[in-house]
Amino acid sequence: MMKELREKLSSFPPGEFRSVYKSSLPDIAKAGLLNALKDGGFRAFHEKLILIPSFPHGIGVGVGLMAQTNVAGKILKLVLGSEEGASIREESKSLVLELQDRLVNGLGILGLGVSEPGWMGKLTNLTSTAKVLLSGEIELNFHKGFVTNGADAEGYLVVAREEEKNRFGVFFIPRDFPGLKIEEVYLDVAREATHCKITGENFKIPSHYHFIEDYSKLGADIHLSEMLSAAVLFCGAIRKIVSDLSHGNESRERFSVLGKLWDLSGLLYGKCLEISDKKDKDPNYKIEEDHPYGYEAILDECISILESIPNFDHKKEYPDLGLFCTIHPARSPVYIKNRLKQSKSWRKFGNFKEV
Repeated sequence: MMKELREKLSSFPPGEFRSVYKSSLPDIAKAGLLNALKDGGFRAFHEKLILIPSFPHGIGVGVGLMAQTNVAGKILKLVLGSEEGASIREESKSLVLELQDRLVNGLGILGLGVSEPGWMGKLTNLTSTAKVLLSGEIELNFHKGFVTNGADAEGYLVVAREEEKNRFGVFFIPRDFPGLKIEEVYLDVAREATHCKITGENFKIPSHYHFIEDYSKLGADIHLSEMLSAAVLFCGAIRKIVSDLSHGNESRERFSVLGKLWDLSGLLYGKCLEISDKKDKDPNYKIEEDHPYGYEAILDECISILESIPNFDHKKEYPDLGLFCTIHPARSPVYIKNRLKQSKSWRKFGNFKEV
């Protein structure tokens, strides 16, 4: 089925991007790339995802997949799994099950809106608010500046502060909700993953649209899960470049450089599969237990190696590679926090405690 997906993506002109992801969803579903949204494993997902950058339009499609699987998909699975902090309303579960089935079968897209202008990656800076009314309805006011997969989404998960309880709930907003303002956003790289801004003022939604009580308990792991898939995509992108550059009569020096890139991507991919196995075996596993795991270092090293290759401009030849620098994982607050935590163990290396 991956062959059919490659053929589908090859059918779009090189400059086309707007219709690619949505039009390819049925083929993406047939290839099994949406199985992890329901009961499929992350290892199986990543073993296929690494191939996507070798397809036309692949990196942009991969971004859509990693967001759908690790972000919106994770929240739906939490509700259906009756996790602590997830809605236990039968109306909520029925709605979530319907959304999940549509996503798994390639019939729909769901976007998550967290980031806002000026929030700097901190939930405490969010200005979007939620208030429970006497009627039981919830009043929402929000402006989300960047929703991945949002341009074609049939619904949105919006994170907003419940001021009375000082927590950050996750609320569902259908695309056709009266008054919802949607503005498409286009990036210079990986444009097939269409994005948008969404705004809603004084929206009154039913109580069963409240899916998760407090996103702050999930946010770090959801972000790291998304970055895990980004790391797999990066490995695929590097291997595509190595494959392309290895054709023809090359010097021994060129092959040595390409070998380093292949080895580095292999080391990172192996670590990603190891973490994927942990996620599959233990539903309570948190990636922060093993984070950072080398993605940031290998990303920087591979870009440095690419820039050292004579007569080769990776920014011109492979512009979508720039995505991984744009969303560089070392810039996130989660990375900084976990690196500081990890650094406390460095000075203990090699020391033995006598029993």
